[in-house]
Amino acid sequence: MRQLLLKTLLFSLYGLSVTAQCWKSVSPGVYHTMGIREDGTLWGWGGNANGLLGDGTTIDKVFPVKIGIDANWDMVSAGGSHSIALKTDGTLWSWGYNGYGELGDGTLTSKSMPIQVGTANDWAMISATYWSNMAIKDDGTLWGWGHNVTYGQLGDGTLYNKNIPIQIGTDNNWEFVSAGSRHTVAIKKDGTLWMWGNNEHGEFGNGNNTSSIVPIQIGNDNDWAVALSGEYHTVALKQNGTLWSAGFNADGRLGLGDDIDVNVLTQVGVDYDWQSIGIGKANTVAIKQDGSLWACGYNYNGLLGDGTNVEKKVLTRVGTGNDWIFADTGEFHTVALKGDQAMSAWGDNFYGQLGNGSHVPSFLPINYSCTTLGTGSPDPLEDTYLFPNPARDVLYLSSASTNQIEAVAVFDILGKKYQSSMRINRPST
Repeated sequence: MRQLLLKTLLFSLYGLSVTAQCWKSVSPGVYHTMGIREDGTLWGWGGNANGLLGDGTTIDKVFPVKIGIDANWDMVSAGGSHSIALKTDGTLWSWGYNGYGELGDGTLTSKSMPIQVGTANDWAMISATYWSNMAIKDDGTLWGWGHNVTYGQLGDGTLYNKNIPIQIGTDNNWEFVSAGSRHTVAIKKDGTLWMWGNNEHGEFGNGNNTSSIVPIQIGNDNDWAVALSGEYHTVALKQNGTLWSAGFNADGRLGLGDDIDVNVLTQVGVDYDWQSIGIGKANTVAIKQDGSLWACGYNYNGLLGDGTNVEKKVLTRVGTGNDWIFADTGEFHTVALKGDQAMSAWGDNFYGQLGNGSHVPSFLPINYSCTTLGTGSPDPLEDTYLFPNPARDVLYLSSASTNQIEAVAVFDILGKKYQSSMRINRPST
């Protein structure tokens, strides 16, 4: 292990400042991941086509990079080729691809840096999906913008795209919303469940397969706590801790033990201790009240984090940890937070969306240390060289800098300090 670490460092010499900041929230998109640290700064990593990371470039990033200098970010949601975020002052911001108006700025021009959407400062909740978004304001009104053709997932009664946020209906008692690529789910303050958009696989869970371009109530229950929209399936939690699912069930993503589609919301197992849920294109993740993490469905490149690439038709425990507090899935990768706000990630890594400095997928959670998170992306140290390459015991560092090197600290790509005795010998002059 030590030899492998040393070789890795010899090939890539970087400068990276270190801080004790950890993550307030993280959001996995299709090709990228966004996160907000506890100090309110915004970060992104992974695919960066059309500037979806918001760092002013279109270059993929395999490490988290800081987006701008603002430290008042409150909420972020990573979509397919764009991202949206809220600041603590209630303003709404967006960046990335804008071919369907998903940035909400009245244009179809992509942006590689965050831009403010309108002037309103009363946004309370946001949810981004592939090419559209849903949001709720402080007054309980519901809004949507972006792609709406074919499925009517914005819920405004039309099949036209919208390049600015538009109010959906006149109700002002919306509590929660989850935007999906083809259908949307939401909960009102009275605990009732509503859905709209595509229902070809029974993802509404209301006993039929009829789609709707306006919100319709699902059943009569008024004890729903959270509901999430995947591509063709829905998962939801009730206030009593029971877990429910409906829709397309290829790969067992509903967690019901088979691969048969279900058009009625069906309880998953018999447990009453589910605490939070996450949803991907073709999988489901859930956390119990004891902090254990569970997953089912499609398992491409280790998406479920159980060390295999075999689909699971029932919720299967991920590892043995009991300190998980959040987990969610993009398209083929998952990110999660533990009780100390440290991040873990696993699954596909083609674009660097796991943020560990590589493009290699991980079939098990990669755990990131809070105490050694970099404050910026790694920058190559100019005119600085390490030799010989590879080395076994002695390593020479040569630099054109006139600054005297007082100490050397070596970290691996996960941010963990390489513990080894180290002595600096300077040549006499």
